[in-house]
Amino acid sequence: MARVTTDIFDENGVSRLSWGYRMVEAAAVIVGVGAMVAGTEPTLPVYWDHVSLAIDIFVLGFFILDWVARLWIMPLKVEGIPVAQARWRWLTSRPSIIGLLCFVPMTLGEFIDRSSTGAPILAILWVARFAHYSKGIDMLFAVFNRERQAMGAVALLFFSVLLTGGVVEYLVERGNDPDQFNSVGQTLWWAITTLTTTGYGDMVPKSALGRLVAGAMMISGLIVFGLLAGVLATGFAQEMRRRDFLRNWDLVAQVPLFQDVGAGTIADLANLLRPRELPARSVVARRGAPGDCMYFIVNGAVEIQVEPKPIKLSGGDFFGEMALVTGAARNATVVTTEATRLLVLDIADFRALASEKPDLLDVIHQEAERRSAAVEA
Repeated sequence: MARVTTDIFDENGVSRLSWGYRMVEAAAVIVGVGAMVAGTEPTLPVYWDHVSLAIDIFVLGFFILDWVARLWIMPLKVEGIPVAQARWRWLTSRPSIIGLLCFVPMTLGEFIDRSSTGAPILAILWVARFAHYSKGIDMLFAVFNRERQAMGAVALLFFSVLLTGGVVEYLVERGNDPDQFNSVGQTLWWAITTLTTTGYGDMVPKSALGRLVAGAMMISGLIVFGLLAGVLATGFAQEMRRRDFLRNWDLVAQVPLFQDVGAGTIADLANLLRPRELPARSVVARRGAPGDCMYFIVNGAVEIQVEPKPIKLSGGDFFGEMALVTGAARNATVVTTEATRLLVLDIADFRALASEKPDLLDVIHQEAERRSAAVEA
């Protein structure tokens, strides 16, 4: 019972229960934020205040119960330290702070200002709930930290172009349009809107030279933000590959099949594997279907439905390896018996690797023959 309860709050859970709870949580956020947005309309009927208050109370109650339940239950998953210590550690963790942020400010605001522009506006903080399930937040900080030098160089370039363009435009346009370009500070506003290619049109150069400077600013903006996008995209791609590689390496290194193939082959396999998450009672492969990949079980369990008795596999095991050797159709149906995480190795990737490392193909072929003999027996 305790395991089922903790699975509900597992942000990485793949069970139907945890998935369903995440949907309820998302629905509460969407309804609450939607009510806040609608509440700012000036032509709403009188009864809307009661509807908005009811929605706020319901969502706040849900978030309060959620936070209390997480405080009480989540520390029970931590082993090796006293529950009280684990509970204090969770209390100061990011999930706890996010939970408090979602109900403390609005609860206090309800006693201060209940108007449509008061406490209900704080519903925007509820969007932070999605950070529970977003690995991108951690990745974002990791990318910023790793690429801080490159981003710092781009930021320096941006401010250099901004200040230089603003000062030059001020010198060029101050005599043509003293009402607008009357100070460097005001001209910097024009430089920001131009460099970001926003172009509000509230300040427009009048002279040909001023327009030439504006054109150079626009082109510079495209270059600067193109560089920034390239740095972030490269950083995210590298961080994703790094995390996938570290996770996949640990799994592949534990598989008995690959204990003797060497670190280089394991590294190549870790780069080729792709994650897949399935809830309980999901069909992974069907008998007679094309055999185009093999699977490694990260955690969870599957059942291979063969006669006379089904074969059960769990974390660290693998299946579907015959497809990598023969490419034949599946000879059994495989079903998950609980929420399961898998790593998938496509046959095309494997054969490309096997052409460079034939010893790996021999290892897979021997294991396929052994399992085939065991099933026939």
